[in-house]
Amino acid sequence: MILRRAFFWWLFPSAVILPAWLLIGWAAFGGGGWAFLGLLIACPILFIAMLAIGGIIRARGSVREQRAVSWTDVGLLAAWHIAIIAFGFYIPGVSGWIAVLGILVGLATFWVSLWELLNETRARVQMTFDAYERAAQQQQFGRPDPGSVDGGEYIVIEERRDDE
Repeated sequence: MILRRAFFWWLFPSAVILPAWLLIGWAAFGGGGWAFLGLLIACPILFIAMLAIGGIIRARGSVREQRAVSWTDVGLLAAWHIAIIAFGFYIPGVSGWIAVLGILVGLATFWVSLWELLNETRARVQMTFDAYERAAQQQQFGRPDPGSVDGGEYIVIEERRDDE
């Protein structure tokens, strides 16, 4: 549970820290000028993608209630963040493959997170609809006759006055 909660709290800070790491890492490890210029364009896109995925994950009711992401989210986010961190080290000949891997894992994280949100939302709506139907059936079949009070039971209280 600690790891799932850590990823819950790491969702939005990672959207700032990891793109910044790419810029710092490529500058420190000699990625080259044109590649760095490409990163200046790619980092805002990565920032927006990470915010969107974080928002989709946090939109799920179970995540908000538990303040923890699912184990599927942990696995996908960990793989994606590791790929981003590795890409920041700029390893000639390998960085292109790491970038492709990071993009694929990022897309998988987006679609799996969206799928989990839709399934959970569908289940909650169905549960609410079922509860509404049960209440309507109870109201339709379980109510007493309109002419009777308390299911036909009456309590009569007589009061006598002393002056009569």
